[in-house]
Amino acid sequence: SLPGPGDGYTGGKHALVKTLRYMVIPDAASAKAALYSGAIDVYATASSADVPELRKRPDVQTIVSPSMNMVALLLQTQDPLLKDVRIRRALALSLDLPLIAETVTEGMSKANSSVVPTSSPYYDKEQAATYGRDLAEARKLLQQAGYKGQPIKMITNKRYPACFDSAVLAQAMASEAGINLELEVLDWATQLDRYGKGDYPAMAFTYSARLDPALSFEMISGDKQKQPRKVWDDPEMGKLLAESMREADAAKRQALFNRMHAAMLKDVPIIVLYNGTNVTGLRRGIEGYKGWAADKPRFWNVSFK
Repeated sequence: SLPGPGDGYTGGKHALVKTLRYMVIPDAASAKAALYSGAIDVYATASSADVPELRKRPDVQTIVSPSMNMVALLLQTQDPLLKDVRIRRALALSLDLPLIAETVTEGMSKANSSVVPTSSPYYDKEQAATYGRDLAEARKLLQQAGYKGQPIKMITNKRYPACFDSAVLAQAMASEAGINLELEVLDWATQLDRYGKGDYPAMAFTYSARLDPALSFEMISGDKQKQPRKVWDDPEMGKLLAESMREADAAKRQALFNRMHAAMLKDVPIIVLYNGTNVTGLRRGIEGYKGWAADKPRFWNVSFK
């Protein structure tokens, strides 16, 4: 271990407790009950919705920090309807993105239309470019595309409430522009399988954190014939992405990321909604624990009083 404080997965990493025991508790209510009873000391996967309840507990301390994970609506560009960019853009223009982010995250996250997280040093003014809600323009685009209210199925799940809640809000907002989204709620394993096969018209999905913007763009872009899970199949963007992975100069990388973001907003293969918030509930008496944008618990330098 190096001297000094920890830094991501590097730096000073000191084991201050003798034993760590990890418990997998898939159900959020059960995990909170375990924290409150003292059966576990750290609940590292709490959500924004848990914060008001956690903060009311005198025996619990709550740590909140920005996360680089991402909640988004994926649009299948090979779908008979959504292959028309005018319909994809109309959907983006029908959404009140700041309201979705504020509502779903209890006001803890702000809207972000870029795959580059707001906590990234590469998130600048150009990355902050977004869609503004414009129902009149959305209706105009739908009319030009010949859309007449045909149903568009959007897959979601309840394993991650952010996906389900975002999909419900998107459905209501899109209907104001005349877009008929039909929600299909699947278990998470089935949704992941459909995601991997590219088998969906639209999908509310969550991506785990990526620390570098090149990896953020890589998770969505690529050849659909080779990797059906990819949502953005644009050979030119593939070239820019490959260049960004070779380039070491930060300013040149920034320019490449900004070009890719502008192209993504124009092509609308995905509607990024927001980056999540890292929420951890801890029993009183635990010291040294810190949240991290990579959204992974780290127990080096953590101790009991």
